[in-house]
This record gives sequence, C-alpha cells and structure tokens, in this order.
Amino acid sequence: MIEFIDLFRPLSLYVHIPFCMSKCSYCAFYSVSSYYWDDEILDKYTDLVSKQISSFLEDYKKPFDTVFIGGGNPGVLGPKRLLKILESAYSYGRGRECSIEVNPEQIPSIIGFIKPYVTRISIGIQSMDSFMLSFLGRNSTKKENLDALSILSSQDIPFNADIITGVPGFPVANTLSDIRIVSSFNPAHISFYCLSYEEGTKMWNKRHLADEEVETSCLRLGWNLLESLGYEHYEISNFARNREYCLHNLNYWHLGQYVGFGPGAESSFGYEKAISMRYDQDVFSYISFPHPDYEHLSSKQTEEEFLMVALRTKWGIDKKEYEKRFSSSFDEKFSLAIKSLDESLFQSDENSFHLTKEGFLFSDRIVLKLFGCLID
Repeated sequence: MIEFIDLFRPLSLYVHIPFCMSKCSYCAFYSVSSYYWDDEILDKYTDLVSKQISSFLEDYKKPFDTVFIGGGNPGVLGPKRLLKILESAYSYGRGRECSIEVNPEQIPSIIGFIKPYVTRISIGIQSMDSFMLSFLGRNSTKKENLDALSILSSQDIPFNADIITGVPGFPVANTLSDIRIVSSFNPAHISFYCLSYEEGTKMWNKRHLADEEVETSCLRLGWNLLESLGYEHYEISNFARNREYCLHNLNYWHLGQYVGFGPGAESSFGYEKAISMRYDQDVFSYISFPHPDYEHLSSKQTEEEFLMVALRTKWGIDKKEYEKRFSSSFDEKFSLAIKSLDESLFQSDENSFHLTKEGFLFSDRIVLKLFGCLID
C-alpha cells in the first residue's frame, strides 16, 4: 500500500479494536461481544495488528502524525496488549497526538497505565441518566460515569466525553442536565450528537419513536448551552475549549491521508484522486488472513468526499485549497447551487464557503445540492 501514499503529506493511523463486553443497542460499528472471544483471540489479534503496523512502518519510515485506537472497546485488551500495539505505532517516533477510547467503567483500572503513552482519552458517557443508559444498552452506570469523569478531571491529560441527545421519551431537560454535569468536570472536548437508528442494530426496531422536531430542539438548545459554557462549535457534532480540537478527526475532515488496521477499518491515500482501502472481514477471517479491498476513486468521487467532510467543520471549504486540489474555481462551479440556498444556511467570501449553525441542521441536503454541480 505504500506506493499509493503521498509521502509529502502527513499520515494518520487508526487501529480498530472490534471487541466489546456487550453491544450497545444503537451501535452500528462492527464489533463482537464477549460471548465470541477469549484471551487467545485477543492475543492473536494484538499480535497480528502489531505486526501489520510494524511491517507498514518498515516501508514508511516516518512517525504517524496522529494515532487513534478505537472500537469496539479497546479497554478489553488490557494494558499489556495495548502497550504492544502502541510500541509498534511508535516505532519511528510519536506524532502530534495519540487518542484512545476507553469505557467509563474501565477508567479506574487503566488510567495509570495508559496516561504516559497517549495524549488524549475519549470516554463514552452518553448520559448521566440511569434510565437512559439502560435504554441505550450501556454497560456503565451513572456512578461509573461520575467516577470516570472525576478521575480524568484530576489528571493532566485532555479528555473527550460523548453525549447523546434526541433519545425517545427523554425531554430536552435531560440533555441540558447531561451537558451541565459533564462540563462541570472540565473536559477539553465534548462530542454531542443525536441518537441514530441504523439497520442491523437493536435500536432499529424503535425508529418509529424518532421525532425530528424534538431532535432539532435538543440540538439547538444543546449547542447554545455548550457555547455559553465556553465550548467552540468547530464541527457539527464536536465542541472544544481552548482550541483543543481532535487532530486525528481534523485530518479526516480535511480529507487527509490515513491508514487503518482491523476489520471494518478504512484507509485513504492520495490527493487529487483518492485511493480507498478497507477490510470488509469479520474478526476471525481477519485473524486468519487479513485481505483489504482497494478502490481507486475518480476525481468526482474524491471531490464528493472532500465536500462532504469539509462542510462538517466551521471552516468549511478553503477555496484556495479546493482550486489547488481540483483545478477549478469553487465559486464558478457551485454558483447556481449556492444561489438556490437560503442565505441563513451559509456564509461565503473570497476565502471560504462554510455552513452556519442553522446550515449544520440541513448539511446533508446542502451537500447533495452541491453534488448536483459535479460532472464525471
């Protein structure tokens, strides 16, 4: 895969840990519950991923700009296995950021070990309401959430907390309470998003309970409260204090380069035309013989990806970067589509085109309208 990478541009690493104790009712990411794995499976998986990373770096010979270990639930690997993966990722030095997802109930036992090896910790709080946690199928309790937040707030390391809103049967007051409680522990970063109903999840059968008006109200009021508490709304679902952005995700939203290892992990290389790589395998096939699928995207497909991710951020489209990347003027190509938009949904000047907070609520429709201006 090294031949596809633009060696003059940064590269990020994503490691997928596809193991959970149990599956949350809303989670559509690939993972397997503890019924299907044991220590032997975890050892084999850790050995394989570590070897893949080391082998890749033998050719790449540079540190990754950012590293993200996600899941699933990376904490189930335990300290020794996680260290093995991190040591492989650091073979050529450390980059600007290393993030890891940890479930709240695992913070007390793992924080002391992982803190020296990472620069950022992300925990899935989701809610501080016991009934909502049960509805969502979360393993952690309200007490475990509070304990995790208390421990993290006492450590000298930035952390992110996830909060879900728009859950049927739980009014906006629950959302605002969750934000106030979580923010009182001073996380550097909060990810705030609506419950989604994905086919194949337990939550899919409850999709009839969704109420778009309630969800929109929860988002608007939650966004306003987060901003009043000093959090910058820098991406549709992400907020940061003091510019403590998630650098790894910023690379995604700029359509940068990243390599992923693990079943379901994706990679993207190149610039004008991207090359996508993905392991569409279950974990057991992956352990036996990891085999990625490659797709060479056309200029149009690459441009669609760029528009879709860039417009998720407060900065939107950098017009000079767009012209450099796609050899065309953003204003000329999309003028008709932009004229058809309500002026309250976007802001545009000679340097950038970005969505307003109101535009964030309609981002999917706006992106599709821009797609209509692209030709093969």
